[in-house]
Amino acid sequence: MEFTFDSFKDRANSKTLSKWEKIGFPDGYRKGVEFAIFEDISFKTQLATAGSVLDIGCGCSELVEYIISFSQNSKQQLYLVDSLEMLSNIDAKCLNGKIHLVPGKFPDKEVLMKLAEASFDVIIVYSVIQYAFISQSVFGFIHECIKLLKPGGHLLIGDIPNYQARERFLDSEKGREFLSKAPQVDNTINLQHENFERIDDSVIISLLFRFRNFGCETYLLPQPEALPFSNRREDILIIKR
Repeated sequence: MEFTFDSFKDRANSKTLSKWEKIGFPDGYRKGVEFAIFEDISFKTQLATAGSVLDIGCGCSELVEYIISFSQNSKQQLYLVDSLEMLSNIDAKCLNGKIHLVPGKFPDKEVLMKLAEASFDVIIVYSVIQYAFISQSVFGFIHECIKLLKPGGHLLIGDIPNYQARERFLDSEKGREFLSKAPQVDNTINLQHENFERIDDSVIISLLFRFRNFGCETYLLPQPEALPFSNRREDILIIKR
């Protein structure tokens, strides 16, 4: 069954799951590679130039720890949105007055109210959009993100599991070789979903075109080969004009 906001809250409360398992990944997919993910996010969003950053669905793994550390060193305002249960896993010693925890489900009213006075140079939505796609309007979700962006701000919708990209890879020579060595591939994707419940090429292209009609530039970007899902996931970068 696909993870939901409530099931992630349950996972966050678990005493037996690792920090990567709490955010929905086997250790083997994310342990030891999240600094590479952070570097890719930083490059694509021009994070070093940002004064204010919002991470939606930040989780509690090393990735958010890298983002917190970078923001502290850069004296950025950083807002982290996730369930109270997930945020409670973040080490309090990592936090200071410029780090703001916003418990709740984006874009629920209470979360938007807490963000109402803020605007952001960078918004990060990483390994999250597939859950919004299942449970709510993905267009509405992204529109609310764009409302929070400053002009010139960068929104990265990262690590998008496009099932058609996955099928193309697995049907290739490299994909067949990959499967022979890793038959457990994509444990984190519910393969029992009907195709209409998954993100595919048509969804990706519609997102790229739609938000160009709302004062933005949009770009479809590959992931570096060092990232765990680079052969079957992709990123969308939206820049607000």
